[in-house]
Amino acid sequence: MKIPGLGLCLIVLTLFSAACRRGGDRRIARVGRSYITEAEFKRKLSEVAPDYRNYVLTPNGQRQFLDVLIREKLVLESARSAGIHRRAEYRDQLEALRKEEEEKLREAADYLLTRMWFDELRAKGVLTVADAEVKEAYAKHPKEVQMRHILVASAEEAEEALKQARSAGFAQTAQKLSLDADTAAGGGRMPPAVYGELIGEFEPAWHMKVGEIAGPVRSKFGYHVLFKESERTVEFEKAAPRLHAVLEKEKLDHALQSQQPSFPVEVLDAQFK
Repeated sequence: MKIPGLGLCLIVLTLFSAACRRGGDRRIARVGRSYITEAEFKRKLSEVAPDYRNYVLTPNGQRQFLDVLIREKLVLESARSAGIHRRAEYRDQLEALRKEEEEKLREAADYLLTRMWFDELRAKGVLTVADAEVKEAYAKHPKEVQMRHILVASAEEAEEALKQARSAGFAQTAQKLSLDADTAAGGGRMPPAVYGELIGEFEPAWHMKVGEIAGPVRSKFGYHVLFKESERTVEFEKAAPRLHAVLEKEKLDHALQSQQPSFPVEVLDAQFK
């Protein structure tokens, strides 16, 4: 009886996993002074692209995959025999790699720490957003706005950008003058936003008429000229998840503000003051 490919792969994988459990450090092959263990074979196997994994899990596929690992060990042994590991250039680059990996580990540790704190805040209800809060937010602001903006460095540049936007066209002026690289090429167009998704300084957007140009508005990024391109009412089902995220962020901001007195902030570099 012919066994379907998927069934064969499952059988091979089961047998292989059982063998690894019996002895994950059992040596499969030796190349010079290096060994290939079952644990290494399994780890390397998990890195194979999904399109090839089914084949690699077959007996012939596993043998061919072992040949690939043997070739890798042969290259490694040859490089070691050539004394590459004793060269200053190698040691310098290895140290640079070590520092890079240490930085990645620190970043990963910080991410884990903050994620677990967020989870704890949620468990305590600090970030809980009730359905009634979402409905209330939607009742006040059921619309989504499509905005464009021009970002410049000074109030004087903003005034000039405002004049040009009104005379030469907003999109063209944004392409020419805006410092916001993410939106400048698109004529200053930002993603459509429900209330709370724009920075607080863009509050005028909710009071502007469609087609109106306003500004300058100052933010921590610089000075902005705003253009309201369109506005539409969004269905509650589509707006609710976005409003929920906005409200949760507001609660997080409040939690951080309550913590800040315990952790005084001081900008030490004069250029950032």
